[in-house]
Amino acid sequence: MTEPGEHVRLVEVRGASKRYAGVEALRDVDFHLAPAEIVGLVGKNGAGKSSLIKVIAGVETLDEGELLVGGAPVPGGYSPHAAHRLGLAFVHQELGNFPLLTVAENVAIGTPFPRRLGTFVNDRELRRRVRLVLDELESTIDPRAHLAELTAVEQRLVMIARALYHDARVLVLDEPSVSLTIDEIAHLHAIVRRFKERGRTVLYVSHRLHEVVALTDRVVVMQGGEVILEQATSAVDERRLVTAIAGETPVPEAAPRAAAARAGTPVLRAVGLRRPPAVEDVSFELHAGEILGLAGLVGSGRTEVVRLLFGADQPAGGTIELDGGPVRFRSPVDAIGRGIALLPEDRRYEGLVLNFTTRENITLASLERLRRHRLLPVPSRRKERDAAAAMIARLSIATSGPEQEVRRLSGGNQQKVVLAKWLQRSDRVLIFDEPSQGVDVGAKAEIYGLIERLAAEGRSVIVISSDFAELAAVCTRVIGIREGRVSGVVEAPGITEADLVRLAYAPAGGEETAVLAEL
Repeated sequence: MTEPGEHVRLVEVRGASKRYAGVEALRDVDFHLAPAEIVGLVGKNGAGKSSLIKVIAGVETLDEGELLVGGAPVPGGYSPHAAHRLGLAFVHQELGNFPLLTVAENVAIGTPFPRRLGTFVNDRELRRRVRLVLDELESTIDPRAHLAELTAVEQRLVMIARALYHDARVLVLDEPSVSLTIDEIAHLHAIVRRFKERGRTVLYVSHRLHEVVALTDRVVVMQGGEVILEQATSAVDERRLVTAIAGETPVPEAAPRAAAARAGTPVLRAVGLRRPPAVEDVSFELHAGEILGLAGLVGSGRTEVVRLLFGADQPAGGTIELDGGPVRFRSPVDAIGRGIALLPEDRRYEGLVLNFTTRENITLASLERLRRHRLLPVPSRRKERDAAAAMIARLSIATSGPEQEVRRLSGGNQQKVVLAKWLQRSDRVLIFDEPSQGVDVGAKAEIYGLIERLAAEGRSVIVISSDFAELAAVCTRVIGIREGRVSGVVEAPGITEADLVRLAYAPAGGEETAVLAEL
């Protein structure tokens, strides 16, 4: 029996090699996409996935090898615009959208807008056309809304609608389910399958292997810039994929945590925090050496809570206490000065300066400690290089050196740079918002180990994650957040993913025992 796409190939890469500053990102890669199939692309951060996608998208050119679309080599000067003309659409993890334009304009951008009187844009007709596409996606998003008004989930849906509107033959989704709820993931998968039923092809790039196994027809595993496994998904399972991704031995999950001792005055205490409508009434304590998880669905208020703790937003009510005394952080600078660090969910735009080097990003929050002289407010380049090199080695950051631009690193290594920036300091409270988002199984295990070491040193850690298995594995205690209120608490040992799912969906404001019994 002929494998799908054996003779007909919409996209094909032959003998592809690509190098960046001495790092070989792709090494003699053969890869293809056939009509009407869903292909999973998996591998560690730095395995070559992003480089392969950039080549197909026309963002990067190959050093050796060739790229064919529709059976023909791409023309000279192949670019993202040329890829679009050839029917290729891309929804990247960091969305390429236009926040100040309307949904309709974002969906239709790149195509001629309908006109009236031959000159003016016919906004009503444009909205009507876009509404048809959104209806096909079973979305109630208003075409008149500005993109900046939408949630991250809705913005991702708009990018998929753009691909449908442009009648793309190939849709590339890079980590599309990050921070989505279970219901939203199911909706996304239904959209992807519908796209395939229309004869279109989807390349689904994800670290969530259970999604890849459930959704795709064929899976491709990359490691060290090479394709090391290509097989019908029906012939593999998650364990086989983990083994291929990580090497000969699967990377283990973090061991379940024991409960942390909570004697004495808490390091941090929140009492009745409010910032409607996202945060209505949240109270909890955080002790030294504790790893406290916040479990909740997207929109539950969990990120908004930690923004209040970090001084990024101001509470409308309630108090924050540090070492038993009330504090008010008027800005993140105040919180940082008192030993609180936040590693944000959006690492690229809130955690990094993309046009800075790896060295500059790692040392950015610690420059006062790296001065040439304590009385001279000028950082020492030598001290910066030494500090950055030490953190690169400690966290195994895959880079050509401290002076490599951080934008050139893979998503997982960018996340490690954000971690390194705060580990330069001796902060007592570290808040991790989606610490393993877009991170492969190996890097995820490293982050687990790092969080455990920080707690063992006596630091206090808060972890927010959409991956409930992750919270169950690493946390000593987990608080459920729903509709801006605490829905319950579970403690180690014995925290299970099922417990956290129940907390996330539980009615807010009840006692833990009542919540679990009711569900």
